Amino acid sequence: MIVATAAGAQQETLRTRPAEQTPEWAAENQRRIDPKADAWRSEVLHDAAKPILKHFLDDLVRGKDFSEIRFAEGFRCSVLRPTLETVYNDRTIAVRRAKSVPSEEFGREALPELAKNFRTMSGEGAQIGTFMMKLVSVNLDGQDAFRIQVFLHTHAVLDGFALQWNVELESSWKVGASDEDVALSGIRVLRYEEVSGPTGLLPDHSIPIFGDTPGYEQQILVGTEDWTDRVDKILGKSFIGLQGLAVGDVNGDGHDDIYFCQQAGLPNRLWLWGPDGKGVESSAPAGLDFLDKTRSALIADFDNDGFQDLAISIGQDIGMCWNDGRGSFQATRIAGSGNEEIYSLSAADADNDGDLDLYACRYKTGGVLNTVPHPYYDATNGAPNIFWRNEGGRRLRVATDEAGFGHNNNKYSFIGVWEDIDDDGDQDLYVVNDFGRNNLYLNEKGRFRDVAVERGCDDMAAGMGATFGDVDLDGDLDLYVTNMFSSAGRRIATQSDQFLGGEDVDLHQNYLRHARGNSLLLNDGKGTFTDATDEAGVAVGLWGWGSLFFELDNDGKPDIYAPNGFLTGRQTADL
Repeated sequence: MIVATAAGAQQETLRTRPAEQTPEWAAENQRRIDPKADAWRSEVLHDAAKPILKHFLDDLVRGKDFSEIRFAEGFRCSVLRPTLETVYNDRTIAVRRAKSVPSEEFGREALPELAKNFRTMSGEGAQIGTFMMKLVSVNLDGQDAFRIQVFLHTHAVLDGFALQWNVELESSWKVGASDEDVALSGIRVLRYEEVSGPTGLLPDHSIPIFGDTPGYEQQILVGTEDWTDRVDKILGKSFIGLQGLAVGDVNGDGHDDIYFCQQAGLPNRLWLWGPDGKGVESSAPAGLDFLDKTRSALIADFDNDGFQDLAISIGQDIGMCWNDGRGSFQATRIAGSGNEEIYSLSAADADNDGDLDLYACRYKTGGVLNTVPHPYYDATNGAPNIFWRNEGGRRLRVATDEAGFGHNNNKYSFIGVWEDIDDDGDQDLYVVNDFGRNNLYLNEKGRFRDVAVERGCDDMAAGMGATFGDVDLDGDLDLYVTNMFSSAGRRIATQSDQFLGGEDVDLHQNYLRHARGNSLLLNDGKGTFTDATDEAGVAVGLWGWGSLFFELDNDGKPDIYAPNGFLTGRQTADL
C-alpha cells in the first residue's frame, strides 16, 4: 500500500501479517502433547518403542534382515505363524486361524527362519501392501522392563488373490539409561488369522460411471480442505465434510439414480442411470443443483403419488423436492425448529397411517467447534432432534414432543435407523449418538419412549452409525453399531494411577468403553439385546462411521461393511 511520510512524500511499504496469537489453553495443550510434560512414563516408553516396533514389523512383512533393529540381550521370539485350521471357506473367501500358539521360544538367530515362515501365505512374488499397527496397551514391569500389546493388519496381492494377516502380538522391552533408551527383548504371538480371497470382489467403478461429469476431478476427487476456505463463509462452512448422498429411482426407468451433496457453494449433483451404465449428470435440468450447505439427502415417495421425491437438509429446515413423475422437481421449504443444523434424515410410517414421516438428527448447538460435550462420556447438552408428521397433501408439521421423541432428546446425534425391533408390526427408531448413550424409541401405538438402557442397547460410546440384520439366523433383528476405536484411549484409560489424576477410578471404565470400538448387539427375539462384540471379534473398526449388513458371498448370512476414517493432514503431524 502507499503511505505518506511526515514530509509529505509518498513511500511504498508492505502490509505485514499480524503476529499469530495462541490462546493460553491452546498453548497448554500443545505443551502437553509431549508426555514428559505430565511425567506420563508409559507414553514416554510408547513413543520410544513405536518407531523400533514399526521398523521391526516392516522388516517382518517385507522380508528384510532386521539388521537395524536394536535388540536387547537375550531376545526371545515365539513361533510367528502357528499351526492353522480352516474356520471358514465358501470357495471364494477362506479364513484360517491358530487355535493356540506354542509356548516354545527361540533366540535371535532363529528370527530369519521364523519370519520366512510368517510370510508363507504370501509366497514368492507377492506385492506386499501397507500395514496397520496399533499399540493398544503399555504395561510396566518395574523400572527396567515393559510390555506393549500390538494389533497388526497387513495385506498382499498374488496371482489375483488378496491376502490379509490379522495378528495380535505382545512385544517385550528393556529400558536402558533413560526411558527414551529402549531395546526389543521379545515378540510373542497372541492371536493369528489369515484371510484370502479373489481381488476385485468390490471393484471401484467411480471413474467409469462419474468421470465424464464436468468438474468431477476439481470438486469431488479433492479433499474437504481444498474447498472449505475457498467459499464464502456466509454460505456455511463444513470443515469435516459430512455431506451425504441418496439413492433411488427418480425417473421411473427401473434403475437407481444417485443424488450427491457437496460443500456449500458447490452444486449438489444428480446422476441418472444412463443406457451405457454411466452416470448422466442431470442436476440442473431436474432443478436440484442447490448451492446450499446440504448435510443430508433422502429419496422416497412422501406424497404417495408413486414417484420418488427428494428431501434435503438446509440448516434446521427441510427442502422438500416434489417429483412430477418425469424426474423434474418443484422445491418447497418445510420449517423445522430451533436453529441447529440437521446432520441426517430418515423416514418411516411412524403412526401407521399409510404415509412416510420424517426424523432429523442434529448434533450440537453453536456450531461444530463451539460446544463441549458434557460429560464427555455421556453428554446431555447436544442439539434436539426433530420429528415431522406427514399430514398428507404435501404437508408435514413438527410433532417431536407430541410423538414422544422429546424424551432424552439432548444428545449429539448422527443417524436414526427405523426397524420393527420387537416384532409387533410397527416401526421403532434407534438413534446413534456421539459422546454417550444411544436411544431406542419404542413405538407404543404411535407414541415413542426411549428404552435403550432397559433393553441393553444404549451402547455408551462415540456412536456414528448402525445397521440391523439377523446375524445369528434366529429370526430376529440384531444390531451393529459403529463407534470410535482408539489405541491411545485404550492405553491411557487403563492407567488407573495416572489417568484423570488417579481419581474416579470407576469412571475410567466409561472412557475405556468409549475407546473400545464397534459393537454387535444380539436380539433375544423380544427387543432386548446382549453385547456379543468380543466373541464375534468385530470391535476394531478404527474411527467408524456408517455401517451396513449386506450379503457379500451369497451364503445366506449377512456380512458387515464398516467404513472408517477422519480428517487426514497432508503431513503426519498435522491436526
